[in-house]
Amino acid sequence: MKTIHISALLPFISMFLYGCTFLHAEENQSVKEGKERLEISFNFHRGGIASSQYAIWIEDENGKLVRTIYATSFTAKGGYEYRTDAIPMWVDKAKPQRMTSVQVDAVTGATPQNGYWVYRWDGKDDKGVRVPAGKYKFFVEGTLHWKSRILYSGAFVWDKNNNQASIPVKVEYFNRSSANKNMITGLKVRYVAE
Repeated sequence: MKTIHISALLPFISMFLYGCTFLHAEENQSVKEGKERLEISFNFHRGGIASSQYAIWIEDENGKLVRTIYATSFTAKGGYEYRTDAIPMWVDKAKPQRMTSVQVDAVTGATPQNGYWVYRWDGKDDKGVRVPAGKYKFFVEGTLHWKSRILYSGAFVWDKNNNQASIPVKVEYFNRSSANKNMITGLKVRYVAE
């Protein structure tokens, strides 16, 4: 019988933990507790070089960043410096160059594998404070291939008395190209108050 030393498993363990942040664990717990939440779901298909970067964030009705829900780690951890075309709207809004490593780690993860993904927002801002009821906007920005990008956005009301089973989604393309055009498809957004 062959024995495997724990140090041989450390790279795999760290890769697994890298994608599991406290933020995501906290949000999953809030879902289990039946609290209100915004759910953003879509199918993701990785592209090749200069692609597959995306970010998801919430703004208040005045355009102020409330919370970054997720950003791919390549861009958030410095890729924005030499790949200025990687999720530039999020970079401009979130200013990752000013974030601490703890703040970056709280919102980033490795580029996910192909599949169906669901992201949840629990109504807290970047400091962990619950936001007041009111109008908010969500954004999902994806770098499809080099300068080719997609932006999904929409408005919703954060209010426990207002279930929104389906929130209208606006889609915009920038420098549209056929390369990796199906990176993010089937995006759906809903607000659930339980």
